[in-house]
Amino acid sequence: MVANKKIWRMKEIDESLRNQVAGEASCSHQVSALLLSRGIKDSEQARQFLNPRLMQLLDPEMLPDINKAAERINKAIGSDEKICIFGDYDVDGISSTCLLLNFFKLVEKEVAYRLPNRFKGGYGLNLDMIREFAGDGITLLITVDNGSSSKEEIDLAAELGMDVVVCDHHQPSDDLPTPVAHINPWLSDSDDIFKNLAGVGVTYKLVWALCRHFSKAKKLSEQFRDFMCESLGLAALGTIADVVPLLEENRILAKFGLRELARSKRPGIEKLVDIARQRSGSDGALSTEDVGFGIGPRINAVGRLSDPGYALELLMAEDKAKAEELFDVLENENNKRRKIGTEIFEDVCRRIENEHDPATGKMIVMGDPSWHPGVLGIVASRVVEKYYRPVFLFAITDGIARGSARSIKGVHLFNTLSRCEELFDRVGGHEMAAGGTLQADRIEELRCALNELIELDPAEMIPELEYDCCLELKDINESFLAEISQLEPFGSENSEPLFATMQLEVVGNPKLMGKDGRHISFHVRQREGEPAYRAVAFNMGYLGREITRGTSISLLYHMRTNAWRGTRNIELMVKDLRLDS
Repeated sequence: MVANKKIWRMKEIDESLRNQVAGEASCSHQVSALLLSRGIKDSEQARQFLNPRLMQLLDPEMLPDINKAAERINKAIGSDEKICIFGDYDVDGISSTCLLLNFFKLVEKEVAYRLPNRFKGGYGLNLDMIREFAGDGITLLITVDNGSSSKEEIDLAAELGMDVVVCDHHQPSDDLPTPVAHINPWLSDSDDIFKNLAGVGVTYKLVWALCRHFSKAKKLSEQFRDFMCESLGLAALGTIADVVPLLEENRILAKFGLRELARSKRPGIEKLVDIARQRSGSDGALSTEDVGFGIGPRINAVGRLSDPGYALELLMAEDKAKAEELFDVLENENNKRRKIGTEIFEDVCRRIENEHDPATGKMIVMGDPSWHPGVLGIVASRVVEKYYRPVFLFAITDGIARGSARSIKGVHLFNTLSRCEELFDRVGGHEMAAGGTLQADRIEELRCALNELIELDPAEMIPELEYDCCLELKDINESFLAEISQLEPFGSENSEPLFATMQLEVVGNPKLMGKDGRHISFHVRQREGEPAYRAVAFNMGYLGREITRGTSISLLYHMRTNAWRGTRNIELMVKDLRLDS
């Protein structure tokens, strides 16, 4: 089975609306077109998008139960009750836990915390934990980035005399839990509420409400205002890493939070930021790419392979030597994660080539006792990217299969899995990502069931690349890049603009780059006598024999400015290419 060729499709926009928005929002026609292609519907939305402000964040009191939660937490602080925070093992859950711990430290309230272990109990609360917390005398449990589907656990907590405040962003199950307060934007019927906050975004709102109590006014005192500004860094970290849409409130948190993250004086955060910048070679502002590829994977690595507590300690570290020690743990685990992930990916690809029939196979479902469960989500994403099929990969231990799934456009993963829920011991997830546990001897039964349930024909499973517009190379310059930068920070549903230029000529001799020549760079020009631009195509070194001097080629690409020895040059970062016939 070979990877599918991609369909190129240009985004459609309303030309008259483009002109109107450009005039009324005081932006160029190119920027106006990019805004419309990202779902902006009018000039007012365009102005807010181009000029995000912290004052545009919605009042925390608009979230359901947030006042009830703040009142219960404040009561616990005042009466010196035992409080415990329960988070998650990913970046969103860790940054949420860190944010709440920082608040309690500020108000000099000692609290306990617990992060789940992926290999001992998995995601979310379980009954044994509830009994343990109650046995330790905890009277208030605060869950962050989880809890919206923990009805049985929260019912047990109530029986044992422990109140629970749920602060979460996942879509709740039909059988809703009944904590003393349930803060979740999905529980609001109001169209004014932004539903797509990350878990740390919801936690940020809760802490905001708590700071109001201590300020004794809606307007925060200087101490708590400074704290909330600094906390934007953690809000950005979790928001970007959780790949929620970078629109509306998430865009505001990311934009201002990146600035706070970059100037943090906490030794652990400083170290993560420095390493991320070294990786990207950036000397400018911290970017979402720095967080998504430089910081996030290191934090996630310990949650995937060992103990997420190391990452939490690093984010909170105040001693430089301790931060260096903790960073080394994250770095070693991340290197191990990469190695393990590569080995599993190569194994999966070999099995796909030998076992999977692309003409009939709608979904790839595989399991193996040698696979590490902590990296299967990453591997599944890479397999989807290469073969463009929904994928469910399982690690098998003692006859139990625990797996991660990723999907493609047109296959709602969670809805599909819910239709064969009887095969699972436990299953949950979203449209594009899910996870589940079942008896290992039912994997083949699951594969057959899913291939029956998915209605999309295998012949239709061809990836589409939507690009923003066609460009003439002569229109590319620093001024144009500066206009595009107004759309930052880039991320989910606000992707970096993708451009197309057709029928370019390769000039000079292409060069293979990287280990084993897996990447390739070459220069292209549109017409004789016009400037040539360097294009870099990662993981396309296999085309080295076909891309030669004089080759006619069409490109989809992003643009970057490469600074080297005092010289700045614009380069084309190739997303896909076609050799013209």
